[in-house]
Amino acid sequence: MANKFGIPEKVEQKIRRRDRRCVYCRKRMIYPCSGNNRRDWATIEHFRESGPFYWADGLNGLKEEDLAICCLSCNSSRGKKGLLIWFKSQYCIDRNRNINEQTVAKPVKEYIERMKK
Repeated sequence: MANKFGIPEKVEQKIRRRDRRCVYCRKRMIYPCSGNNRRDWATIEHFRESGPFYWADGLNGLKEEDLAICCLSCNSSRGKKGLLIWFKSQYCIDRNRNINEQTVAKPVKEYIERMKK
C-alpha cells in the first residue's frame, strides 16, 4: 500500500479518478504531488474529524465513503474541524472561495447527509 493510511491501492485510485477537482474549492489539483505549488497538491481527505484514520482498524476503520481527494490548502485549513464548523471559518468564507454545504462536491454532500442521520 502506497499511502500512510493503509488504504488499498484499488480504493485510492478509484477516489482519485472520481475526484479530479478538490471536493471543497473545486480547483484542479496536481497529481502526483510534485512541484513548488504545494497548496494545489491532491491529498487524501478523511471526512471524519476523529479517528480511526486507518483502513486496518477493522469494522470501525476507514471506509471508502469516508474518503475524498482535496487540495492541500483545503485539507490543511480544515485539519480536524468538523465540516459544518469549518464551513463557517474565514478560510471558507474569504477570497471568493464560498465553500459551504451547497457548493461542495457530491461525496461531501453525501457524507453530511449520513452524518445528520
